[in-house]
Amino acid sequence: MPYTVTINSSGECFMVEAGETILGAAQRQGVVLPYGCRHGICGACISRVISGRIDYLDGEPMALCDEDAGMGLCCVGQPYSDLVIEPVYLGEDFEPRE
Repeated sequence: MPYTVTINSSGECFMVEAGETILGAAQRQGVVLPYGCRHGICGACISRVISGRIDYLDGEPMALCDEDAGMGLCCVGQPYSDLVIEPVYLGEDFEPRE
């Protein structure tokens, strides 16, 4: 079942298919989200979760800690419901590590 992800500040929406990460779906549909490592380590893709829930199939990512309650990582996270997010570093230029 696909879920809708909405970026709070822009109102931009995109669909995430089952088994797809939020970042992967955004890139597939031409939506720009910040990212760096794509493995949940660097934290460049961290977003405030305004509503909905993000799930991590491989467990809690390294870049999230106790102080990050209410936050999620788009590079390894998959939606567990429709989501409204606000990327912390939206508009900042990161050098992706592919």
